[in-house]
Amino acid sequence: MRFAGFASCLVVCSLSAEIVQSVSVRGGDAQVNLATQVGQEYDTAVIDKDIRTLWATGRFSDIRVEKEEQTDGVGVIFQVTESKTHPLHEMRIEPSTFGVQMKIPEGTPMDRERAYAVARKTREELRSNGFQNAEVDFKLTPYLDKQVNLTLTVDPGQRIRVRQLDFTGDVGLDPKDLHRALQTLKVRRLTPPIPGIWSGWRLFPAYSPDAVQSDLGRIQSLYLSKGYLDVGLRLDEIKVAHGDANVTIRVESGPRYRVDSATIDGVAAKVSAPGDLCPLLFQQRREAEQKGIMDFSVSLDARTVQPQENAAPAIDLAAAIERGPEYHIGRIDFLGLEHYSDAVVRSNMLLSETDLLDEKLLRKSLARINQTGFFDPLTERDVHVLTNENSGIANVSITLRERKGGAWRLSGPVGPASIGGPLEASIKSRLPAWGSGLFEMATYSVNLSLYAFLPPIIPALSFLPKGTILPVLSLQRPFIPGNSFTSGLFIAPQLGIKAMGAIYATTQIQQRLMPKLQGDRGLVPELGVNVITHKGEATMFCEPPPQKMMVLRTGATVALRFLGVLTGL
Repeated sequence: MRFAGFASCLVVCSLSAEIVQSVSVRGGDAQVNLATQVGQEYDTAVIDKDIRTLWATGRFSDIRVEKEEQTDGVGVIFQVTESKTHPLHEMRIEPSTFGVQMKIPEGTPMDRERAYAVARKTREELRSNGFQNAEVDFKLTPYLDKQVNLTLTVDPGQRIRVRQLDFTGDVGLDPKDLHRALQTLKVRRLTPPIPGIWSGWRLFPAYSPDAVQSDLGRIQSLYLSKGYLDVGLRLDEIKVAHGDANVTIRVESGPRYRVDSATIDGVAAKVSAPGDLCPLLFQQRREAEQKGIMDFSVSLDARTVQPQENAAPAIDLAAAIERGPEYHIGRIDFLGLEHYSDAVVRSNMLLSETDLLDEKLLRKSLARINQTGFFDPLTERDVHVLTNENSGIANVSITLRERKGGAWRLSGPVGPASIGGPLEASIKSRLPAWGSGLFEMATYSVNLSLYAFLPPIIPALSFLPKGTILPVLSLQRPFIPGNSFTSGLFIAPQLGIKAMGAIYATTQIQQRLMPKLQGDRGLVPELGVNVITHKGEATMFCEPPPQKMMVLRTGATVALRFLGVLTGL
């Protein structure tokens, strides 16, 4: 509902220079100063700004814009729907011991309908985490200044975990490959076993019907990628006892089809199985992203062909790619900024206005913003892209949630302090919003820390005190990718210039090289391919290609993390 006004405006607004003859708000009393004024030129960017201003009041559940032709100009009408809500002061979950991640920002407009939706979403989250009989009730209570508190009361019931998952029937593939294809039902081993003595530490996944269906789709995708087009899967048995579930999945793999021929948009490709097309399809999607194309879908027609006598059944593969229009970026807006400037956030963007909308660069930009640590972690759900096919323009809005200005921390090494680093107790507070550039005070924090140092593993490389307890008052600026050389600062005169220089150099090396070593990991989403067979339609999930030289990358990452330990940092 929030962006209804944007969409309406993009559709109906003219690009010609028309003069605004009247401005009105209908449906509610909006005590705000609108940027759209009588006598000015009609400007969609200004109207979009007014929509955000109206929405920020939290008093409307819907905002739409209408353009009315008038003599010598146009009239602008903001149609609003009053929301009988109250700003949220605080949300509590009682008891708060079930790992619920639901968070509602302070000031969010809240009424009974939205409170019910929050409770329902919380219940769904609990059930997906194994609490199959979870129930969640809600209560709204008044607070000062017409605000409300939302309290969610949780009755979780018993949690069910998947202790064992087996495959029976005509499996066809190695069961180890099937287990690797699992996502939500995979048992993850944290430590290796000791044969005959200890089975090791394992993390057992939560059981839910949705998790089962999701992983059945993953297993079917694996079979399709290997050429088993007739595979049949079903949940055979579930045994639950004392919160542990044993799940059995029956597989009828059917014959494995060999590929007789394959094409992508009519161009021949040499593959031996449907899954071999995935690297080529990823390459096609990347080329589309670089051209500003957001919509990219693939349909794979797998037609059976008459096999030769005594030969394995065969198929012809024909992949058809559908590409959407190209888009250039119109505007990039950051919503939710209070203490930080637009400039410090924008400096981390790898895209600018008028650039082609490259989604991979957009995802990299989000990763760079996350690297600063100023905000709660951003995901693609925090990015809203509003497109206009007629103009080929896409406006990007990124919603940011600033972290609290103060925090405390107790930390220590895993293992001996002489190897893992010092023990630390610290309290930090962000400085007020003032200044700009290098002197933007909100990007700095004052930290009062108490360190317990032991002799480091390589004393000659350490610049810090050995075998002592030291209180340190410091001024810190975290590493900001867009302001790399002027960030990663640790100013604590009592440690001396050598220690501060070592900390700065280590931070610069680590923060610059870590993203390069990680490469595109996490930045390339999987690609769903709609496979059409003689049995119907199914989805094959193409996983991103593995990173090259992963052993070397992992070793270099460990070495970088150990760099601070060697210097006693």
